[in-house]
Amino acid sequence: MEKLMKLRIISLALAAAIVSACPVRHGHAQAPTLVLAVAEIYYVDTSGEVIDQSADHRRRLREFEAALRSDLAASGKIANAALECPLNACSVGDIHDGQLLGKAKEAGATHLLIGRFHKMSTLVQQAKFDVIDVKARKVVFARYISFRGDNDAAWQRAESFLARQILDHGEW
Repeated sequence: MEKLMKLRIISLALAAAIVSACPVRHGHAQAPTLVLAVAEIYYVDTSGEVIDQSADHRRRLREFEAALRSDLAASGKIANAALECPLNACSVGDIHDGQLLGKAKEAGATHLLIGRFHKMSTLVQQAKFDVIDVKARKVVFARYISFRGDNDAAWQRAESFLARQILDHGEW
């Protein structure tokens, strides 16, 4: 009886060792990485300010877009896809949403981010961002954000906030 018990213990130990050495597939398949194309962000300034800041706004927009792509890719959850467009001609203000979706599909993106900024006054800017499922052609994420200030720091805070909102969105 004692030998039989020892044999069972040894058998169980060997079985456990074999199972732990073999890769096991769990019931949860790893979700595919979302491939996001970030279109250029459209900008409108109706603040009526005397100083022309359009060059600064274009620079900040490109930096915002680059930082957003970088922050999202750094998470490991989202990969980037580059849209084939001429510079400063790839926003919802430049071409139709359907054309942008076509460009996103050509780039291998599963999702497309489009955005619009509106500078309302010297201090207040607001923006609307949508992430569109390219295949389903429907909005799966939408956010309105507003922020104060029109300097590099204000824009950087807005970008960090949007990146966190996208990454925290649990329905990818």
